[in-house]
This record gives sequence, C-alpha cells and structure tokens, in this order.
Amino acid sequence: MSDIERADLLEKLIGFVRDDLLNGQAGAELTPTTPLLEWGVLDSIKTARLLAFIRDDIGVRVPPKKMVGDHFKDLEHVTDLVLELQQPVG
Repeated sequence: MSDIERADLLEKLIGFVRDDLLNGQAGAELTPTTPLLEWGVLDSIKTARLLAFIRDDIGVRVPPKKMVGDHFKDLEHVTDLVLELQQPVG
C-alpha cells in the first residue's frame, strides 16, 4: 500500500473515531498519536464498534489474537494493524 493509501486509511479511522465514537467532542484534539486507551477514547464497547467499522467498511477482520492493547494504542498503530492484515499471506 502506498503512502497516499495509508494516509487515506488513517484519515478514515480518525474520522470514524471523531464522528462516531466521540460524537464530535474533543475531535480537534484527536491526532494519529492520541493515546486512545490512556485518554479513555476506547473502552470495550467503542473498541467493538471500531472493530466492526474495520470489518464492515474497510473489509479487514481482526483476529482475536491481534486484539491486544498495543495494537490499539493510537490510530497510527491501528492503521499499521489494518495494513498488516490486508497483506496477502504467503
């Protein structure tokens, strides 16, 4: 995936978190490196909604073994996880 596509993916994820999970609140403070878990942006319900967005809108399933805190540290890490899972195995 090119840098442009990576940037588009990151922007999609930021938009979803800002608009759907934060309802536009504190959206100005949301950056690719905002600590999602430390700041309470993600909780169990919001993480499930983010996973559903990644599955339904981006077309990537996140397996349970990849659902660890480090992958959801910030949106840069989430983007890296999605890109890793999009790569063909082989």
